[in-house]
Amino acid sequence: MGDVKTIVAGLDMEDVSEAVLGRAIQLATEHEARLVVVHVIETPSLSQAASASASDLSESALRDHLNRQARAAISNLLAQGGSPSADVEVAFGSAHTVITGVAGERGADFVVIGPGRGHSLSEKVLGSTADRVVRASPAPVLVVRNPSAGPYRRVAVAVDFSPQSAAAAKDARKLAPAARMDLVHALYIPLTFEQAMLRAGTSQADIGAYRSAKEDRARHDLSLFVRDVIGTGKVATHFLDGEPGPALVRLAKSRDIDLLALGPNGRGVVLQALLGSVTQRVLREAACDVLVATMPG
Repeated sequence: MGDVKTIVAGLDMEDVSEAVLGRAIQLATEHEARLVVVHVIETPSLSQAASASASDLSESALRDHLNRQARAAISNLLAQGGSPSADVEVAFGSAHTVITGVAGERGADFVVIGPGRGHSLSEKVLGSTADRVVRASPAPVLVVRNPSAGPYRRVAVAVDFSPQSAAAAKDARKLAPAARMDLVHALYIPLTFEQAMLRAGTSQADIGAYRSAKEDRARHDLSLFVRDVIGTGKVATHFLDGEPGPALVRLAKSRDIDLLALGPNGRGVVLQALLGSVTQRVLREAACDVLVATMPG
C-alpha cells in the first residue's frame, strides 16, 4: 500500500503483549509494512534478576542470558501469531526512552504498545510507560487493549477543531483506511459558566438559545472539518453530551467502537511535561484501543 512502511511494537512480555503483537502483525500484514518488535529490560529488572540468580554469572553474562531468553519468547509469540518476518530488538535501559528512540531511528509510521500500569511510585506520579511513550514518540501511538479480530471496523475520532484533532483524523484514516469513521464532538457548557449567566440575569430561554447557537456552530464547523480534513470516504458526525473526558470514555466503552483516535491535548513543552487531562483520562479508562496522534513537524 505504501503509506505505512514501518510499525514499531513495544512488548513488555506481560499482560496484553499477545494482543499488542497480534494487532501489530495484523497492521503490518494489511499495510505490507516492516514490523520491528522491541523489548526493553529495565535496570530494576536486571538488578532483581542478578540478586535472584543462584549462579555466579557476571553482569555481562546475565545480560546475554536475558537477551537470549527474551528473543526466544518473542520468536515463540511471532510464530504463534503467524507473523511475517520481523526485526527484533532487545535492549537494556528505560522502556519509553528505548521505544521512542527506536521509533525515531527506524522512521516508524506508528508505534504499537499496551496500556501499561503504574506499578512504582514514580510511575504513579509521572505516568506509565504508555503515558511517557505518548508524550515523547515521534510517531502516532496505538495503545492496544483488546485482541485483534481483524482490521478495525469502526473508528471514532474526537474533534475539537484543533490541529491536534485534525492530525488524529488523518492518522486514523491512514491506519485504518477501510474502517467507517465517526467524527464526535462534545457539546459542553461548564456548570460554572451557566451559573455565571444566571447570576448575570440571563433567562433559561436565553441559555437554551445560547446552547442551540453553539450546537449550530459546531455542526457548521464539523461540516468544514469533513471537507477540509477528511475529504471523501465513509464518515458520520455525532455530538456527545457532557464534559469531553467522561463523554469519550463512555463512547470508548461502546461495543460499536473498536478504536478511538484523539490528539495529545497539549503542545510542545506542556505536552512533554504532562499529557492533557482528556487524553490522560481516555488512556487510563477506555475499554477500546486508543490512537494518539502526533503533531506534524
